[in-house]
Amino acid sequence: MENNPHVPNSVEAREALAHIDTAQRAVRDAPWPTWIYPVNALLLGAMTLTFALGDDGFVFLLATSAALIAVNMLAGYRMGAPFTLPTSRAFLASAGAAGACVLTAFIAADLTAQPWPIVVLAIAAAAFYLAGGVAHRRSTGAPR
Repeated sequence: MENNPHVPNSVEAREALAHIDTAQRAVRDAPWPTWIYPVNALLLGAMTLTFALGDDGFVFLLATSAALIAVNMLAGYRMGAPFTLPTSRAFLASAGAAGACVLTAFIAADLTAQPWPIVVLAIAAAAFYLAGGVAHRRSTGAPR
C-alpha cells in the first residue's frame, strides 16, 4: 500500500518549487502594520539607553529585549508569518545599522562613564530603524 499515488516528474517538481519561492516572497514582501515601526524604534532606543544605567541597566535591558521580541512575535502571528524578514535590502541594512548602534553603545558603556555617547547612539538606532521602516513600507507598495 502506497501513501503517495502520484510521483511528480522533474518538470512538475521544478514548477512546484518555483511556486514555493513566489509564495515566500509574497509573505516576506507583505506590509507590516504601520504602528510596529515606531514601536520597534522606541524599544531599540530604550534598549540602547539601558547601557547608560551601568550595572543596574541589565534588568531593563532584559525587559526591553523581551518587549521587543514579544511585540514582533505577536504582530507576526497576527500576520501569519512570525519569523519572516522582509526582502527589502534597505530595511535589512537599516535594521543592521540600528543593531550596530546598540552593540556600539554596549562597548561605549565600558569605555566611558559619560552618558552622551549612549544617548546619541540611542537616537541613531531609532532613526536608522525608522528610515528602514519607511523603505520597507515603500517597497511593499503599501499606502502611506
